[in-house]
Amino acid sequence: MSIATGPPPYVPFETANRWHQLFPVLNEDQLAVLAQYGQRHAFKADEFLYKEGQRHAPMVVVLSGYIALERNTVDGPQLMATVGPGMFTGEIGTLSGSARVGSARVIEDCEVLIVGEESLRTLVVAEAELSEIIMRAFILRRVGILEDTHGGVILIGSRHSSDSLRLREFFNRNAHPLAYFDIEQDANNYGLLLKYHMTPADIPVVITPDGRALKNPSNRAAAEATGLAPESIDGKSYDLVVAGAGPAGLAAAVYAASEGLTVAVLDAKAPGGQAGSSTKIENYFGFPTGITGQALAARGLAQARKFGAEVAVPFEVVRLECDSESGGHCRYVIELDDGQRINARSVIVATGARYRKPGLERLEAFEGRGVYYAASFMEATLCSGQDVIIVGGGNSAGQAAVFLSRRASHVHVMVRGPGLAASMSQYLIRRLQAAPNVTIHSKTELVELIGETDLKRVRYRVGNGMVEERDIEHVFLFLGAEPNTGWLDQRVALDSKGFVLTGPSLPPDSWKLERMPYAFETSRPGIFAVGDVRSNSVKRVATAVGEGAAAVQSLHELLALLGSPQASVLPASEVQPGQRPIG
Repeated sequence: MSIATGPPPYVPFETANRWHQLFPVLNEDQLAVLAQYGQRHAFKADEFLYKEGQRHAPMVVVLSGYIALERNTVDGPQLMATVGPGMFTGEIGTLSGSARVGSARVIEDCEVLIVGEESLRTLVVAEAELSEIIMRAFILRRVGILEDTHGGVILIGSRHSSDSLRLREFFNRNAHPLAYFDIEQDANNYGLLLKYHMTPADIPVVITPDGRALKNPSNRAAAEATGLAPESIDGKSYDLVVAGAGPAGLAAAVYAASEGLTVAVLDAKAPGGQAGSSTKIENYFGFPTGITGQALAARGLAQARKFGAEVAVPFEVVRLECDSESGGHCRYVIELDDGQRINARSVIVATGARYRKPGLERLEAFEGRGVYYAASFMEATLCSGQDVIIVGGGNSAGQAAVFLSRRASHVHVMVRGPGLAASMSQYLIRRLQAAPNVTIHSKTELVELIGETDLKRVRYRVGNGMVEERDIEHVFLFLGAEPNTGWLDQRVALDSKGFVLTGPSLPPDSWKLERMPYAFETSRPGIFAVGDVRSNSVKRVATAVGEGAAAVQSLHELLALLGSPQASVLPASEVQPGQRPIG
């Protein structure tokens, strides 16, 4: 029986051109190494090795026979690849045990090696040559799946629905395959609603891999139903818990996990933080042609998971408690927004900052319906061929203006100050000045948003005090930064703007121990702060990454002082709510 193992005819040229990296064929020596990490099993034709949506599915290495990798679409099963002798299954989610984005079905009796999660993580750390091959294939496969927007989780929505945009952004930022069907753009999509016994009043509707239909679910409900969210971590203990999965938090997780510490990373939205929404970062060292914030975050996430860090999204930290104290050092209990409680010997606060909201009437009513806080390809599609306004003068605003200028008819950049030089990198200013469809409005302030359900017009005040009006249906806000420190509830020392004080910047009366605080340590021993959330930090991606790495060095010094990282920790289930609140 002759079975082709090349790319299916419908895959994009770039994917087909890299097929040897997506589905490499291992040689006998490499298979011999893999045999040390797996167990041999035999399967018959038509058996499933795993199905789409299944968690904790292993990596499968084919020794003989053939396997079809398939995914569900609205038109039925779609063949992604045929895997033969010397080839292996899996993609980046295999490392973390998240839901599989496709199924593996035997099409010719086969013998395989089954490599479980723990063995796979050991393999990619211990075997450098195989690790490079496997990790490259895993990453490229997830990228290829994301590029094919016909399968995966199904979202039926409308361009006029802010919740449709919310869910699209959530799945996109978390690199989870999504097939989106807009009932405004194609009347045939009404048929999909009827298929799942839904009406336009129910949108957005999420269809899970197992066929369940969810009406306008929250991000958490959507993540749990589709296997994007991790299973329970309640009661687990870690050497380090990182609050926030932006560049600083992911960097801390990579360095801590690679050095043998047990690490959990928690984020309420998606890996990458505010930087994850950047369409192109061109001044990050080592990427002369630039890199998107999401791609940078995806690489950091893959590294963190490669070394064994648990990354939990969407989970938000709402409270810190001290369950026991010795010599002024606490062991912490972290409470999450769903009530789960986990233990930590140390904590890194990397919750970053969010864009400030101007005091405009009905602002929240227009969010997602003409007012946006990110400029991704989804927002660019919504405003294609139209005029847009960008409010803000920082690098994020500049990157958004450059990106949107390729889709929008005209981009108006509004800043309250006299110009951009004080807050934006010069390369971005030059690019904006060279763009024929970009106008910079200095000494200009947005004062009113006008529309019934969707934004239709805006009013703004210019330098001479006059108020002007313009028909604009899309406004992007990139105003300043407010720290995400409300959850700390003043339990560590903050500056006047709410950013976390660390190290030498701590008020003298806030530090109670005889030793000096370590670099990036807050007023609470064992709690560190890095990145944009830290007072007086440089708001740059490279700086955030550096701080995350440097904080781990301080953390090692602290753990050495406290003793073995394997010291026992009181299970979170034994800590009563309200026990020893910090502060």
